[in-house]
Parts: sequence; structure tokens; C-alpha cells
Amino acid sequence: MDSSFQQGLNLFQFALDVKGLIAVLAMSTARIYVAMLVMPATNDMLLYGRTRSGLVIVLGAFVAWGQPAEMLKSLTILEMAVLVVKEGLIGMLIGFAVGTVFWVAESVGMLIDNQTGYNNIQQTNPLSGQQSTPVGNLLSQLAIVGFYMLGGMLVFVGLLFDSYEWWPLTGLMPSWPVLMERFLPTEVTNYAETVLKIAGPVIVILMLIDLGIGLLGKAAEKLEPNSLAQPIKGATTMLLLVLLVGVFFQQVRPQLTLRPVAERIKRLLSPSLAPPSAAPSLAIRHG
Repeated sequence: MDSSFQQGLNLFQFALDVKGLIAVLAMSTARIYVAMLVMPATNDMLLYGRTRSGLVIVLGAFVAWGQPAEMLKSLTILEMAVLVVKEGLIGMLIGFAVGTVFWVAESVGMLIDNQTGYNNIQQTNPLSGQQSTPVGNLLSQLAIVGFYMLGGMLVFVGLLFDSYEWWPLTGLMPSWPVLMERFLPTEVTNYAETVLKIAGPVIVILMLIDLGIGLLGKAAEKLEPNSLAQPIKGATTMLLLVLLVGVFFQQVRPQLTLRPVAERIKRLLSPSLAPPSAAPSLAIRHG
């Protein structure tokens, strides 16, 4: 009788341990899962559910292994929910910062197609599931291929692990107004500047072609040169893409390795670098 009771008690204790392990693993994987879901190179159209979930669990297991054993004893259910939400928001911020380079590539292509006159040709991007233009699809896929070829995935995994050092799992809650004030203006400005710098030469040449066709149409209306504008711009765009695709790749190569992004996220997430005017933070209670 005593032996059966002891076995039942041991089984109950084992169930509690497994439940605690699953809870820690769930909290440890929230940041990684959301970051991979937001980033175009690891979203659900490129890495399918089971593959991405398995990768997230493997990476999250290393994070869970480093957590203190008494962590669950010092947390209430509400605090666990707050932690999961905080981890998801930090993961979204990391995924957005890393994914900017891929959106830059697609935006450059869409801007070129818009100036060429092919913006009415919409294709489904197989790597994002969204509608895009032909050149936008081409440059987006080129950026994703370059990301994996240049070892960007290794840097991305290292960035995720480093983020737990900059902002631990049970650390202070970020001051979101301060984070958004420091994050959004910089990222949006960098995004717009990069798109214009890369697409600028092609856009200027296409505008000069439009100007030349317009002047020719005024001088020789009977020739109706306007009907030739789109074919000429299309052929010119293809020639420029062949000549400038290497330049484009060199321009975004540092961003594809994610090292500049890692430095920006480190400055952003490191609590020691927060400005003095930061709003009060909510601390998670420890035992």
C-alpha cells in the first residue's frame, strides 16, 4: 500500500516537473518564434509550420536550460502571461529590424516596376504570399538567397541568443514609448534612404526616357512615339538590372550579414544604454 502511494506521489511530482519544463520552454521560445514569424527569410511561406516549430523548440531549449531552477516558484500566472507578451513584443521588434533589408529589396523592385509602367502586373511572391511586381519578386528572392549564402542565419541565431543577455527572460519590462521613440524613426528613415539610394539611378534614367519620348512626341506627333515608351523603358530596365544587380548585392551585403543590425539592436535593447528620461519599468518579482 505504501509502495503504491509512493509511486503515485512520484508520478505526480514528475507530472509537475514536466508541466514546469513546458512552461519554461514556452516562455523561452516566444521571442524566437515571433522573430522568425516576422522576418521574411523564416516566415511561414519559406519555413513550414513543423520545420519552424522544431527549430524554435531546439533553440528555445538552450535558453530554457540557462534559466534558474526556482524561476517558476517566484512567478504567478499573471506574471507568466506578462512575460510571454513582453517576449513576443521584443521578438516582433527584432524580426522587424532584421527583415527591413528584405523589404528594401522588394520595394526597390516595385518602385522600378512602377516607373517602368509594369506596376499593373501583379504576381504572388512565393516567399511571402503577398502580391508584388516581377522585379520586386526577383530582388526579394535574391536578398533571401544572399542572406543564407552569406551566413546571415548564423548571425540571426546568435543575435537572438545575445538578446537574452541584453534583455533577460525575467528582466525588467521595456519602456515601450522610449523604445518606439528610439526605434521607429531610425528604422523608417534607414528604410526610405536605402530604397531611394539603390533605386535612384534606374529611376532617373527612366524619367529621362519619359522626358525624351515626351519631347519627341511634341516635335513629331504623327510618329506617335508614346506607344514605344513602355517597350523602351522595359528593355532599358532589364539591361540596367543585369548591369546593376551586382552593385545592388554589394550595397545590401553588410545588412544581409546582420552585423550592423545586431549593433543597432544591442544599443536599442541594452537597459544600461536607456536614456535618463525613460519611463518607469515594471520588474518581475523574484524570490
